[in-house]
Amino acid sequence: MSKSSRLRLLGAPLLVLGAIGLLASCAPEPPPYRGIIFNAPSFSYIGRTFTPTATDTSGMPVTITLDASSTGCTFVGGVVSFNSLGTCVLNADQPGDATHDPSPRVQRSIAIIPCPPMRPGIWTGPMNLSADVSVSGSLFYGTIDLTSLGYGVQGFSGTVSCEVVNMTFNNVPLQGYLSPDGKTLSSNYQGIDILLNAPADAG
Repeated sequence: MSKSSRLRLLGAPLLVLGAIGLLASCAPEPPPYRGIIFNAPSFSYIGRTFTPTATDTSGMPVTITLDASSTGCTFVGGVVSFNSLGTCVLNADQPGDATHDPSPRVQRSIAIIPCPPMRPGIWTGPMNLSADVSVSGSLFYGTIDLTSLGYGVQGFSGTVSCEVVNMTFNNVPLQGYLSPDGKTLSSNYQGIDILLNAPADAG
């Protein structure tokens, strides 16, 4: 095979790759999204409220309604109230007018769940962290072993309001959060993130 033939064979794949790259670079960008923009949480707790808002890229007003399949919630005066266990389904519609086409309906489902419990017992975490927690209604207290972090054993007490935990720890007010299933508690102390796991028999 001559040198020129070999060069042509070697160059063919490069030409193909170059053509593919050129086509890709020349491909038109996908058109920008047009329609309703409607964000909502995937879940909420019993007793909470939510004020939904939605916009349309056309600038036309969007109407939000409660779907007939909804359970456990009400929608009055623009405010959704989560009253009991269920699924709240919200519809966002923009019907259009003489100069604007209607937009496809956007639907959001919000699971309504109970507030997570603060569980009594031994909570554990990384680096041998452990906390002995006692609970009485919305109040809790106990001790936490932070020896591995250089803080020794410290006492704490606080209150629980649904997933929000407010406590006083080593005379410092702290706020933490229970996970939706109540199996973890996260907080931050002196710049250190602390994640505790509920007692193993917590269910």
